[in-house]
Amino acid sequence: MSTIDNDFLTMRQEIPGQQPLVEKLIQKYKEQKPFEDVTALFIQHQLGNHVNQAEAMKKLGLDPKKIFWLDIPYTSNVKVRSALIDIGIPPSNFIVSDLKLLDFYALAQRKRVHKVVKDFIEDPPKRLLVLDDGSYFLESAMCFKRKIPYVAIVEQTTRGLIKIEEKAVLKEEAERVTVINVAKSKSKEKLESPFIGRSICMALKKKLGFDNEDNTKEHNMSCLVLGYGNIGRRVVEFIFRELKFKKENIHICDPKESKETVEPFKYWDRSTSDTRFDLVVGCSGRTSFTVGDFIYLNNGAVLASASSGSIEFARRDFIELADLSEDDDINIDRSDLDINDLHSDIPINFPNRRVTFLNGGFPLNFGSKTMINCIPAKYIQPTVAMMVRGAIQALETDETGVIDLDEEFCDTLVDDFRQILGDESSVID
Repeated sequence: MSTIDNDFLTMRQEIPGQQPLVEKLIQKYKEQKPFEDVTALFIQHQLGNHVNQAEAMKKLGLDPKKIFWLDIPYTSNVKVRSALIDIGIPPSNFIVSDLKLLDFYALAQRKRVHKVVKDFIEDPPKRLLVLDDGSYFLESAMCFKRKIPYVAIVEQTTRGLIKIEEKAVLKEEAERVTVINVAKSKSKEKLESPFIGRSICMALKKKLGFDNEDNTKEHNMSCLVLGYGNIGRRVVEFIFRELKFKKENIHICDPKESKETVEPFKYWDRSTSDTRFDLVVGCSGRTSFTVGDFIYLNNGAVLASASSGSIEFARRDFIELADLSEDDDINIDRSDLDINDLHSDIPINFPNRRVTFLNGGFPLNFGSKTMINCIPAKYIQPTVAMMVRGAIQALETDETGVIDLDEEFCDTLVDDFRQILGDESSVID
């Protein structure tokens, strides 16, 4: 067993200490205090590494009383909030979700952000720094005529960048402010995907009940992976090598790929394929599997998201269709459903088949309301460093629009992380 595999298997659910890559940034910028006189809005997860991030920014001048935190509901965590309160963030500065399992996630999240943005419009801070996890701030700001005078944003997710690229109104809104693109920086794509992929696949292995099986056993299940980017490739590799799916049973759907580029696996074209799947894993960052696609699923099929939010499988459309009428044969099996637990699996009955949204349709690696870490701190520390450096860059520049994360910093970060990984640095290649 590799050191990395062992670190994942023995990972403890406690707040980790600060890590070398972040400490290096603190030492470099501590005299400058780049976050003095800044008000920060974190629209982010609440995981152990986010405590590291907040602590680092505090050491670089950010007054914790000026940190406001709107959580991502499926990672809202009492213990993490307690640790953040301990560093000085007032309890009243947390905007905590009360989302229920079958609520419409995106709509509820946007309503919450709306209220916060309106409050900042009414009483604007000197400088507002937003650390965002899906372009929620821009989606809200576009709805108001009045604007906050000074806003700088750091965008962490590919989904957030996809929204800006696909919606003209968000593009226009982004041109008014500074948006640092951490999501598609070469360091994030290179350094984060191996460990996110591993986290997703270990959760998938457990959900499928394969975690206690003989590692040599082959499975005959048919699998569809949506999206063949950095995460998708890691997921496919894991399903083939670790879960022992036959390569002829693994299909890939990605409009940027072709039959040749996905070999030795199969390219899936919904318009010509008659294949039915037992497992669908969404890694595309957009809606790639719609409610009408349920005909491509076998009875007992499971849907697993590896993307942010609830976008991957048109979760809202599935729930709306299931609740449309009591007179048809499409419905949610509520017999064992805990609507207060966002991580409950959602079984949906369709004519002649039953399918299940694993983990409530939310990303599989965020699998429990008590989870503090889904990736060991050692391996997620580059992301923390990128967000802190991105925040400094956002405040330093006079440019507006979407701007790449500083290239020199990215190159140095890759080199530094290679040294930390040592003999196992090939995992990021």
